[in-house]
Amino acid sequence: MTIKVYDRVHLDVPGKTLVIELLDGYDGPTGTGDYIDAWRLIDLQTGEVFAQETNLYDIIGVASRMTTSPSGADNEPRAEFQYHLGRPPESDYRVFKDLPMTVRLAWITSHAHDLDHDFKLDGDARDPIAVATQELNDRYNEKPCFYLDRQTGKWEFDCDRC
Repeated sequence: MTIKVYDRVHLDVPGKTLVIELLDGYDGPTGTGDYIDAWRLIDLQTGEVFAQETNLYDIIGVASRMTTSPSGADNEPRAEFQYHLGRPPESDYRVFKDLPMTVRLAWITSHAHDLDHDFKLDGDARDPIAVATQELNDRYNEKPCFYLDRQTGKWEFDCDRC
């Protein structure tokens, strides 16, 4: 069987490990069976497939009905579907000088270590910390290109923005 899972979205359902997966490949022991290009809703713990369709919207509909219907043994209804308004991200992009001090110091330290190595090879006598501070301030204070990744809690650099 040569079916591959390319994407997987985990659903928050108590007591189940439900995921929506994107499948692609040939079904069969030698990879010569039917061609599969589909989305499926599966419980990874039990292997039970609840739906498999070529249209993602159909899978989302099945997942929605599963998560809004009574939950089985305790027969307690789940929250009904509600529309949630979108909002802008909690943190916009920032320039270097507006980052927290510890983050700026980490960037300066990292760049200074690189410069220190380069300066030793080139015979340059400049202070790598001073040069690193100046270079980072010159490069990254004109256009905001740092953002807070809310999943990791770390400040990241978006090179496409600068």
